[in-house]
Amino acid sequence: MNGKKIAFFSIILFLLVGFYYFYEVRYTGKQKERAASSRKVLNIKDHDIECIRIKKPKETVVLEKRDKEWFLVEPIKVRADTLAVDQIINTLANATWEREITPIPEDLADFGLADPEIEVALSAKGFSEHCKVLIGAENPTGNMRYVRVDQEGGVLLVHARLKDVLEKTPHDLRDKHVLRFKEDDVFKIVWRADEKTFVAEKKENKWVLIEPAGKKITESEIRSLVWRLKGLKFKKIYEKPEHPVSYYGLDKPYGMIRVMDQEQQIIGGLSFGMKKEPAVSYYARAEAGDTVYELSYDFMKDLPESEEEKGKEQAKG
Repeated sequence: MNGKKIAFFSIILFLLVGFYYFYEVRYTGKQKERAASSRKVLNIKDHDIECIRIKKPKETVVLEKRDKEWFLVEPIKVRADTLAVDQIINTLANATWEREITPIPEDLADFGLADPEIEVALSAKGFSEHCKVLIGAENPTGNMRYVRVDQEGGVLLVHARLKDVLEKTPHDLRDKHVLRFKEDDVFKIVWRADEKTFVAEKKENKWVLIEPAGKKITESEIRSLVWRLKGLKFKKIYEKPEHPVSYYGLDKPYGMIRVMDQEQQIIGGLSFGMKKEPAVSYYARAEAGDTVYELSYDFMKDLPESEEEKGKEQAKG
């Protein structure tokens, strides 16, 4: 094949690829996007939502946005889990309907909408009144739910997962961080385990082990400790413990950890205990507080050790 034919077929190929991209990818993609947008259950943007009220048969959950942070205000007043709230918001803002029941049925009870299983009221920027979403019964196949927006809206069929996301409990929605501090504010960390105390300080943005003298722990291990402490979450919380601290092994803690700022002020501290019967459970309690947190694992087990201690363990192994 001569050079002219190769050039000709190359041009044809280029034009075909260009046609495919602009028509099939861009044009068809935009058509699908417009079609999906026209079938949205709510004409609302996720970042405009400022309050969510989820009314269920046994409880009502209310979430409010304050200075870009979400909080639970009913049935308890605590900081909310950002990821859990974002899942609800994204699901509501992007939910699309598969079919509209027309005309609007006279008896909405047949669709579970006369007394809906879940009622969601949303407050958002640009909306003078609450926007209500009523979640009704399943369709005969069980993979869809009947939904209505406000009292005058039509009956829509949407995927059943919409209801699943809205069934989160207050425990699911609350923030589960045991401590809250900014990593950049930490300049000193003290921890004790196996009756040994370690002290590390940040100097010129680098972590250095100060105590015990002559021991060495790498900077990456200390940084990792700060990250893990910042990300530590509880499995259960006992804000008013029913048992004395000895029940949780916190009368004689087997470990402790404390983080301080540049002025040596404590910005986070925990003591750790355990209960061995009927099964081993791990607990933590913040300094100057009565709340007890049940942890899903032994946080103290993975605390940094000096190179000498690691050498001893390897020798034993």
